[in-house]
Order: sequence, then structure tokens, then C-alpha cells
Amino acid sequence: MTTIADPQSIPADPVQRNEWIKFQLRIRGSSLSQLARELGVTRQAVRNALSSRYPRMERVIAAEIGLSPETIWPERYRGDSARGID
Repeated sequence: MTTIADPQSIPADPVQRNEWIKFQLRIRGSSLSQLARELGVTRQAVRNALSSRYPRMERVIAAEIGLSPETIWPERYRGDSARGID
């Protein structure tokens, strides 16, 4: 049984957060590569969400972890709810 990740445990440091995301995916039996295969995109397409705004991939990663993209990447969504629609 997999539980939703604790939002309080998300590191603020981008490098640590990326490792946290990969760890969260691993404990759920997934990975960035697996998400890419499921979506029919390159692994790099999924990885791009770790370093820059990519709403589609952010949503996929967040859903797999059980959180919202806004919770994982709050700095990308602060005060700009309209941008999360693409």
C-alpha cells in the first residue's frame, strides 16, 4: 500500500527536491523513465519538468506521487493560477 507523500518533507533546494521526487517515484514502483514510456515521450521530456516549468509533465509526476504540482513546485505557481492550464 502506497501512501500520499508528506508535503512537509519536500525539500526547498531544487537539487534535493529532484532527488526527493525520484525517490518518491521509486518507492511507488515507478521512475521518470517508466512515466516516459507510458506517455510515449522521451525520458528527457519528463526530466525537463525537474528543471523548468512543464505543466503536462508536472501533472503526471505529481499525480504519480499523489500530490498537486502546486505543492511540489510552489514557486512555479505562486500568484499565477492561469498558467497551470496548458
